[in-house]
Amino acid sequence: MSAATPRALSATALGTSAAFPGPNDACSGWLIQDQGINLLVDCGTGVVSNLQRFLAPEALTAIIITHLHADHFFGLVPLRYGFRYAFESRGGPVKLFLPPGGTEVIRRVVAPLAGDTNGDFFGDVFEVSEYRPGRPLQIAGVTAEFVATTHYVPCWAVSLNNGDTRITYTADTGPSAAVAELAKGSNLLISEATYLSPDEESPHQRGHLTAAEAGELAEYAGAGMTLLTHMWPHRDRNEALRLARTRYTGPMALAETGRFYEAEPASPDAPWRRYR
Repeated sequence: MSAATPRALSATALGTSAAFPGPNDACSGWLIQDQGINLLVDCGTGVVSNLQRFLAPEALTAIIITHLHADHFFGLVPLRYGFRYAFESRGGPVKLFLPPGGTEVIRRVVAPLAGDTNGDFFGDVFEVSEYRPGRPLQIAGVTAEFVATTHYVPCWAVSLNNGDTRITYTADTGPSAAVAELAKGSNLLISEATYLSPDEESPHQRGHLTAAEAGELAEYAGAGMTLLTHMWPHRDRNEALRLARTRYTGPMALAETGRFYEAEPASPDAPWRRYR
């Protein structure tokens, strides 16, 4: 009997800009898919528009938010209105997983919009809960694991594993041994690369990686493919890639909004990547 064909997770970039959406781009958002499982990881400004190019929102299985900075979750507001007035969830409300303490934070943020929802602006269309770092989260056939990153507010990197392939998303982080360990051996690593120089950030409070540090992370992780994301829209992204490659010469590319990337299962006679 032949072995079953490995299942390859895929990632579609829905937004790659840091802080504000650049031209023809959006803030952070990734669609992770596996045989009918559709996970939206982060939902920054502009992500909902791009999501609809690739998936009917009602087909979402779950949403994961890594942290509560605006460029990672403000897209939840238009998505909520979409579900309120147009989209019809299949099989019940879409699960929305927030970071620890996130329920109260977003309740305060959207309080002026709550209107007649009894203060539960998101709960009337989503099934809202909080994940617990250190405890794997099972979402259909995918396991999500979280570790705290080095950032200005509590933030969690997430690794998604379907048993055959694994995608790790750093979210926002400065240099972090915990994130590096989580990323190790990933088939696809999606790494932030916000800065070109360490001088752009205070050495006393790190919250982002430089492009060179993203290259160092890729070198340590030994991922099958590394994508660089979360960059300022007004910066030269090719310069970021050049700097990252001074530290790592393996498979690496700039994440491009609208492109599909597959976490290719490792094999002795084929590279660990395929993207189109």
